Amino acid sequence: MLDTMFSEDDVIFKKELNSLLDKLLPINWDHYPDETDDFHWELSKKIKLSLSINNWIAPSWPKEYGGGGKEVTKAIILSETMAYRMSPGNDRFATRMIGPTILKYGTSLQKKKILSEITSGKVQWCQGYSEPNSGSDLASITTKGDYNEETETITINGTKIWTTLANRANRMFILVRSLPGSKRHQGLTFVVLDMNNKGITVNPIKNIAGKFSFNEVVLKDVKISSENIIGKLHEGWKIALDLLNFERSGIDYIGWAERCLDDLISYSKKNRLNKYEMIFDSGTFKKSVAILKADLESAKIMTYKAIWKKSVSDDIHMEPSMSKILATEINNKVHDYALEILKDKIGFIDEDPQNNFVQRILNHRLFFVSGGILAGTNEIQKNIIAQRGLGLPK
Repeated sequence: MLDTMFSEDDVIFKKELNSLLDKLLPINWDHYPDETDDFHWELSKKIKLSLSINNWIAPSWPKEYGGGGKEVTKAIILSETMAYRMSPGNDRFATRMIGPTILKYGTSLQKKKILSEITSGKVQWCQGYSEPNSGSDLASITTKGDYNEETETITINGTKIWTTLANRANRMFILVRSLPGSKRHQGLTFVVLDMNNKGITVNPIKNIAGKFSFNEVVLKDVKISSENIIGKLHEGWKIALDLLNFERSGIDYIGWAERCLDDLISYSKKNRLNKYEMIFDSGTFKKSVAILKADLESAKIMTYKAIWKKSVSDDIHMEPSMSKILATEINNKVHDYALEILKDKIGFIDEDPQNNFVQRILNHRLFFVSGGILAGTNEIQKNIIAQRGLGLPK
């Protein structure tokens, strides 16, 4: 599968995508996309609209919903390239999470409405899973979704937390406890809602990198139609898990790690280790980079396999958990090594434009602390691999 995965058409698509990004991104763009920043946010919207014109927002989705009708390889190239270029405009919540979930579980009306809206490039999604007392243990959520059979509505009350881009999003997919008295995986319902609904309050949370990408979302008597239920009432657990499988490919971390490593190599060719030797000429440096490149390539192949396997089978597999671990860990290893090389130049407050690369790597590493936590901690992923993948006892 992997030997023949990318075709000549895929190579052409990647060139065309890079050409489009060359036109849309500022010259020498080297900023991690931060849609909480107004400039980044406007750039994100501009890029999404441009991708939409080419039917590239979701290149592997059916054409009837605004997709490109292409092979899954196009979606892999899009995600990896956007990450490598550090480009805003790739709404992963929409194209890699709720979109594939709607394709699998949505009604005809939901598919037409939600998927077409996503491929128009005019919406931003966020994820309502984690709560103040429910993180990786998602089955313990307490946010209520009281169903009224007479009015066919759900009234939501509760708090979601660590909700990335909730302050920008106009749509949310959310897991609620709809059956009173239910425990754990039972009685949960998966629904979508409009963030402009009455009763929703978004409170930004400052992260360790000084950004406000995370948010607390308080929902008080938020009423939505039963038409917003994805799947069946009280049977949302499997859908919620399946969505996480779509989320966990880790392909973005591969792109970010590759960019960091390539930039570090470029930096090493221009800066000295000491007055006699360039960093790049150091045997230790070359050995370390070679090991990182090998590990990165291995993790990349696993992410490709996870995405491919999900595209050809509706089952819940262990490969997404494996690729999530490998991708987040190699990304952190690459950034850790970059920090080791740059340690003498690091400062938390540094206005010297010459040190932009140094500050970027520091900020990225601080932000990527979240990689091993979000979408289910890496420790949880290892349990999934052991129990669901290998059939080991708890």
